[in-house]
Amino acid sequence: MSQLKTMIFTLMMLTVPLAGCTGDDDPADVGCTNTDANNYNENVSKDNGSCDYDLDDDGIQDRYEVGGCTDTTANNYMISATDYDGSCDYDLDDDGVLDADEILGCTDSAANNYKIRATDDDGSCDYDLDGDGVLDADEILGCTDSTANNYNSEATDEDGSCDYDLDIDITAGTQHTCAILDNGSVSCWGPNNFGQLGDGTNTPDLVRNTPTQTSSLGTDRTAVAISAGRYHTCALLDDGSVSCWGRNNFGQLGDGTDTLRNTPTQTSSLGTDRTAVAISAGERHTCAILDDGSVSCWGGNNGGRLGDGTTTNRNTPTPTSSLGTGRTAIAITVGEGLGSHTCAILDDGSVSCWGYNTYGQLGDGTDTLRNTPTQTSSLGTDRTAVAISAGFRHTCAILDDGSVSCWGWNNNGFTDAGGQLGDGTTTDHSTPTQTSTLGTDRTAIAIAAGGDHTCAILDDGSVSCWGNNSQGRLGDGTTTHRLTPTQTSSLGEGRTAVAITAGYGYTCAILDDRSVSCWGWNGYGQLGDGTTNDRFIPTAIEIR
Repeated sequence: MSQLKTMIFTLMMLTVPLAGCTGDDDPADVGCTNTDANNYNENVSKDNGSCDYDLDDDGIQDRYEVGGCTDTTANNYMISATDYDGSCDYDLDDDGVLDADEILGCTDSAANNYKIRATDDDGSCDYDLDGDGVLDADEILGCTDSTANNYNSEATDEDGSCDYDLDIDITAGTQHTCAILDNGSVSCWGPNNFGQLGDGTNTPDLVRNTPTQTSSLGTDRTAVAISAGRYHTCALLDDGSVSCWGRNNFGQLGDGTDTLRNTPTQTSSLGTDRTAVAISAGERHTCAILDDGSVSCWGGNNGGRLGDGTTTNRNTPTPTSSLGTGRTAIAITVGEGLGSHTCAILDDGSVSCWGYNTYGQLGDGTDTLRNTPTQTSSLGTDRTAVAISAGFRHTCAILDDGSVSCWGWNNNGFTDAGGQLGDGTTTDHSTPTQTSTLGTDRTAIAIAAGGDHTCAILDDGSVSCWGNNSQGRLGDGTTTHRLTPTQTSSLGEGRTAVAITAGYGYTCAILDDRSVSCWGWNGYGQLGDGTTNDRFIPTAIEIR
């Protein structure tokens, strides 16, 4: 149930290279010639090594600013890069020829002449939407990348301002919630019976109904990504290591023991010279994508949810079986519940899943459990996945055209709840199935699957949810179950959502002003508003 943010949120602590070198030229002829830099100078002919990639202008080369090829369709796509350096290589077979499957065209979806099948941008993008040769009032400059901190949903023309220095991240478990703060520390709230809040306590009857700081992540260590499972939490740290805390009865903390930990505890080795770039926690297991694109999992393995070809529990990180010849993972999500499963988006945009499959949650057209990664059925003609989230027994993905496809449990035909697949029915589906419309001309940019509900952020920053609405988990001011995507109540005047996560019966979102709003079930204080009252509409909380 971890919120899976879009794949390119994946973070690593790298140094951004500076282009060019100095020379003896006249000072007027030298400067920064790299168009990706802050201080690009179109009037100079020779690069003097002065290029500035400090995207947020705070004087520090931030940990989120990593040079490399950021295009997933390229031969040398770099999963951790945030700053495009012009190195993308589309000659997929390295024969020096642009092959038939390497297509030139405009690859910017905001452009008038966007070419969806193009792999190599040829500089032809046209933002003059009405073709009159004038940049019209409705043709707006801004950041057009939905994964950036300052994404402008109204922008039609990218102006190079995208900022990837995200301030906070948020994750909902079954009953507890955690967030990364702007200083890299972690704050959690909700029940703490197994130490899942990481504050050094684990009193059975103790709940924290306001955000509470975890204990130290280690000397000079900060968190860059976080995921909450049922009774445990794991964080990806700035050095690429993983730290976990909470229940450990199946080895889900990965430290080589089954001992409960109420403070952040380093996992065992991820492998020689290996680091993690993405993390996801479920009920009894945890999985990470490593820096070479492989996947490593640990914890309970009933149903084959670790994907290593066995059903043997593992208390240290263990590689999955092959993802396919030449394939790597670019996004990972772990489901919750006893029938949990794991899914990954691969580098070709396909989806591979493993684990329990009783309700078709693996999407392969069967109800057969799989203990090795198994491709889902087709996502649609020429469709690929760009974001994915696993719930208790269902999975949803955003496709490359902004539509949403879901599969698995849909309440098995019972009409008193369910509808989490959003297709207007309560019929289970074992293959990817399109949701009903998200609204006229609306597309999804982020997705979160909960226990038996699903929520998405749309391209205008609004939130739409569907499925079981008990305790108000859909945020529309009612408890009426919804079989199709339904807008939440207002997030606040002028406010939009930039990140979303769904737990068992509740939902939380980060808003564009970096505040947090939650709604739904609050019996254990998991909404963090200082009460245990359910909330039927988005309710602001204070993070500290």
